[in-house]
Amino acid sequence: MDHAEQTRQLEERPVGCLLWEFSIPAIAATVINASHSIINRIFIGQTIGEVGIAAVTVTLPIMTIMLAVGMTIGIGSNTLISIRLGEKKNEEAERIVGQALFLFGFMAIGFMVLGLLFLEPLLRLFGTSERVMPYAKEYLSVMVYGAFFHEMSYGVNGFLRSEGKPRIAMMTTLIMAFLNIFFDWLFLFVFHTGIWGAAFATILAQICSTSWVFWHYISGNTLLRWRLKNIRWDSELSRQVFLLGTPPFVMQSIACVLQAIQMRQIFFYGNLYGAAHHIKDGGDLAVGAFGIVFVISMAVFLPILGLNQGMQPIVGYNIGARHFDRVAGTLQLALGSVLTFTLICALGLFIFPEILLRPFASIEGGSDLLQLGCRAARIFVLMLPAAGVVVVTAGYFQSNGSPKLAIALTLIRQVVLFVPLILILPQYFGLDGIWSATPVCDFGSFIFVAVLLYRELKALKRLER
Repeated sequence: MDHAEQTRQLEERPVGCLLWEFSIPAIAATVINASHSIINRIFIGQTIGEVGIAAVTVTLPIMTIMLAVGMTIGIGSNTLISIRLGEKKNEEAERIVGQALFLFGFMAIGFMVLGLLFLEPLLRLFGTSERVMPYAKEYLSVMVYGAFFHEMSYGVNGFLRSEGKPRIAMMTTLIMAFLNIFFDWLFLFVFHTGIWGAAFATILAQICSTSWVFWHYISGNTLLRWRLKNIRWDSELSRQVFLLGTPPFVMQSIACVLQAIQMRQIFFYGNLYGAAHHIKDGGDLAVGAFGIVFVISMAVFLPILGLNQGMQPIVGYNIGARHFDRVAGTLQLALGSVLTFTLICALGLFIFPEILLRPFASIEGGSDLLQLGCRAARIFVLMLPAAGVVVVTAGYFQSNGSPKLAIALTLIRQVVLFVPLILILPQYFGLDGIWSATPVCDFGSFIFVAVLLYRELKALKRLER
């Protein structure tokens, strides 16, 4: 099958087959990637302890803003590429690829410079304790130095999915995840490097995965090519990329601010919890518990993002080709799948949280970490199916060229709902109030999403006629 034929399958094959063919590789890759994140935290917990888990957790806001930039460029450019391929404008799609590569490099340099200048002030802003600060600085400084490969490893893999090569995209993620796990083990257990080795392992794995994608593009195995003449600044293309990539940027940027607020709240009310239960360093303990629950919840959401990755090129291509019945069918199938998956995960996490949290808590003080983490996990998953629907809906609006709706959805959940809740609920319920803010937000945003979905499906039916 030639490259053009591979791309045409997006408008000819049944959407159910296409969605699974495109999603399963991405889901498999994200599951492995989630496994890496979990194993990484387990390795850190086993070799460094609860303070190491807390150190990685307090860096989340900075890592989130780095991810936000990668998602902005990646999703914005990949949406444009899918639409241009649907319109049979391959040369224009290659120009978008070149523009994205330029933007990845430019933004990575900015992160490296600004990150190193303001590393400690930012960590203090997030409420990092003196006990955790040396570990957090050591970890984050390595990640900032490797910002270029962090951005590239996230973004360029999407180019392969946009032109109908989900298996190669899956292999790229698998290579990175397996190498990351191996390098984590090597540096932490064999070389005993400390926490900087965990960060360096991640950068090494990202270098390898980016090199793998680069080889595919220069070897002629792809429909689109990386051409030097296209790797330059183009104001109009940049405007389009950032416009379509604005929803994930807004979403992740708001998440960065909220994580900073959340970290301060967790540390403050964690200290109160520690004082009430005669636990030393209760704030660090609470941050560590949140870090464990966060990475487990991401293990649930990453497969949903994999489903989104499979859905988006199908939606984008068929909007460009004006096959709106296929767009509606893809959306409905994705929603049904994510509801089933999240319901199963929510029940499992609510009934058996200790099984998942125990490997993180095998160090001194682990019983307190396990007890606090299990309670947080049970509260976090109460509205998990609603959250899954919200994620899929946001992914759909990103891929159909409606960024304003995705932005509105993000603002309602993160600003209108979450900010007041994370500030008010802890005043009455302590740490439980912090854990409860997430499911309450998920429920509120689900109500808004249900209205949007009803209107969108009706609009697609009208366009089919």
